[in-house]
Order: sequence, then C-alpha cells, then structure tokens
Amino acid sequence: MASRSAHAAGARPSALPHGFVRRRAHQRPGHLHRWAAVAAPGASSSLALGSKLKGVLWDMDGTLSDSEAIHFKAYQAVFARSFPDFEPNPMTKKHYADNMQGRTKTDVLLGLFPHYSDEERGRVALALEAEYEALSKAELRPLRGLTRLMDSLDARSVRHAVVTNAPKSEMMYSLSLLGVRERFDQLVPSEECAASKPDPAPYLEGLKRLGLSAGEAIAVEDSPAGVRSAVAAGLFVVGVTTTKTAEELMGCGAGMCVGDYEDEALWERVSEWTR
Repeated sequence: MASRSAHAAGARPSALPHGFVRRRAHQRPGHLHRWAAVAAPGASSSLALGSKLKGVLWDMDGTLSDSEAIHFKAYQAVFARSFPDFEPNPMTKKHYADNMQGRTKTDVLLGLFPHYSDEERGRVALALEAEYEALSKAELRPLRGLTRLMDSLDARSVRHAVVTNAPKSEMMYSLSLLGVRERFDQLVPSEECAASKPDPAPYLEGLKRLGLSAGEAIAVEDSPAGVRSAVAAGLFVVGVTTTKTAEELMGCGAGMCVGDYEDEALWERVSEWTR
C-alpha cells in the first residue's frame, strides 16, 4: 500500500477521528469527506466503439465478487475490537458504504486519524487486511456468471485488466483466491496510479497498459467513486448492484446496471459489442 497506515490493533487514540463521536455524547456521527464527482469535459456514459469491443477494465471488490461484504465485516470487527468508544459501534453497513466503500485504506484512515503518524495508520491498515484475509478464505467467491462471461469474452479475443483502489498485496491475494489471476492481461493496483478513484487516473492507466482508447473498452464497477472515475476517463460503465442501487450508479454515469453476470440484457449488449 502506498503509505500504509494507523494505530496498532488494540491501541486507543488520544483524540477522536473525524466521522465518529464518543458514545456518551449521544450524537449522530458525522460523515467523512466524500469525493466530489470528477467529470472530464464531454464525458458520456454512451458507448461509441470505433471498432469491436477490445477490452474490459474490471474493478475488483464488489465486482469480481461480493467482497465488499467481507471488507465491511473486517472494518466492523477491527473497529469494535480496537476502538470500542467510537460510534457507530458496531459499525453499520450504511456507515461503511458512505465512508469507506470504494476508497483506499490510505484515504479512509487519513481522514479518520489525521493526528496519527503514517506508521500508526499503517498498523490499522495491516489489521484490516489481516481480518479481511481471514474472513475471505471461507467467504470469497466469484460473482455469479463471472467465469462464463470471461470465457465468452476470451473467445472473442477481448482483453482484461483489473483497475482497483486496493493495494497490490490485497489485489494479488484476492485474485489468487478467486482463481482468476491468470485471466487478466494487466493489473492496476492503487499504488501504481497518480491518484485514486474517482479521479480518472486509474482507468486512464488501465487503458494505457492495454493499449486501447476509451472507445474500444468498457468498465465494470460497483461504487459511485469507481463509476465517476471510469466515466471521467471516457468509458461506458456497466454498474453491478452488489452494494449500491441501479439508480445510484446510473446517477453517477453508469450506462446500464446488472445484479450479476447472468443478466440477459448484458449478454445482448456483449453480443452487439463483439460482432
């Protein structure tokens, strides 16, 4: 992780991180700073391929699998164990979705613990990664239809890249556990990008590594930050509703949304794009 970060599991902070209050205050927690939408001039969710579809740029968490549910459990467990005085405790799915989902741990923990050193925040990040790995061994599975869809795209010579806000170590672990690591032509983890989603930098880097223009590829995303990133890079976005509603994702610029990769409408579009 580029600047791994936070307090050792079990350690108590000297000051409250932004976004939490002590229980005795009986106040609703504030929200962490949310990324503003990043939109490139003329960015559109409509796909205008100059030729057949040549590449798919996949987000990882919540897209290749429903791993966001596991990340939520990891945050919930680590914060309940290490920071018991913070609200909401236990952490709610809504708080996780509003403040953590789709963001790098570096960004999340810097917002929560600005008074910590990089080393202290790094220890919290490591605790989160360890908890995620322990949970994912039993729970991580490919999203329904993923293997079949990738097989179909492979047969049409469509190339694949992973573009994720996750650090490289976590990316490699998850892809290996899912059994899909070798299916990707390019891997773009968070520390290899100039900025994280919703900035377009990750998807622009993915396109560069595949040697494709935005009109030759699509992105697959499950988070508002990811959708905004891909749209700002000029890509058509297929939204996956593992964690957000179709209305939320399309409101950020997704061109269509599916619940999983067995969706008939998606297969019809893939057939059109690869003729």
